[in-house]
Amino acid sequence: MMFLFQKIKFKLLKIKKLNQKKKILDDAILLENAGVFSIVLECTEKKLSKEITNRINIPTIGIGASVYCDGQVLVTDDLLGLSDGNFKFVKKYTDIKKTINSAIKKFKFEVKNKKFPSNKFSFTI
Repeated sequence: MMFLFQKIKFKLLKIKKLNQKKKILDDAILLENAGVFSIVLECTEKKLSKEITNRINIPTIGIGASVYCDGQVLVTDDLLGLSDGNFKFVKKYTDIKKTINSAIKKFKFEVKNKKFPSNKFSFTI
């Protein structure tokens, strides 16, 4: 009995998911008809992103929505490694946070040890 219930529950979730996908596609078409100049698709499944991009005549911009979008966007802090978030769709192209922390530690050390500002970085009359 439990197995049957789980199977029915899975089918209902699948139908709900299909209805949600249809609503998202319908909303994209409505937005285009309303005159928007582009649509951002965030965390959208590949197949749905592709379908939306193919069905509308305005640009789709993806953030975690696959290569099928017309363009891509990432939060600058995420791609530079400044944020602590670890999202599936974020590729960190560098870890600038380490560089910043290292520079701050060097600055603090030099200030504490009276090495900064040296004559080179001070004004004299």
